[in-house]
Amino acid sequence: MIIFLGIMICLIISFVIFFKPTLTDKKTDIEFDSYNHIWENELENWSILTSFSELKILKKYAGELRMGPGFFHIKTESNNIFGKEFYGDWFYRIENGIYLQKWNSNPIKNGIRTKADNDLIFYDRIKNEIRIIETGIESFHWKMEKDELGLSLISNNGKTEERIRITNANNGYN
Repeated sequence: MIIFLGIMICLIISFVIFFKPTLTDKKTDIEFDSYNHIWENELENWSILTSFSELKILKKYAGELRMGPGFFHIKTESNNIFGKEFYGDWFYRIENGIYLQKWNSNPIKNGIRTKADNDLIFYDRIKNEIRIIETGIESFHWKMEKDELGLSLISNNGKTEERIRITNANNGYN
């Protein structure tokens, strides 16, 4: 009987911890502002994601999905055109810019129920502009392959793999 009671208490505690909303203030239900938050750990504040000779692209840790990928905010050191959106930890750099994984959902609000709905975007460092290459990609796990025809994004959601051809990769768009 004591063992059964102990198991029941452990199950209840596990259930409460697993389904507890994350990163919100219970008393006021104010959403956590990861963009302006100053983390105690210096590595979780703004750091260099990648840089070109005259430009640094910075990332700031915003959180991570439970048993899933981390997510970040992105900005440039000067003339920033990025907002407070969330980006995955995947990127692919080419000569004139960088491909990024932009999340369309808010992982801080949705927590473990965040579904993959991402856009492949290209930041053109020369023109200082963002172009959307592909929308509605239902995967957090991406890789880029290069062949004689250009670039292909391969997204894998654990059940299916999708290949997206980027036909004009030298110009940063398809």
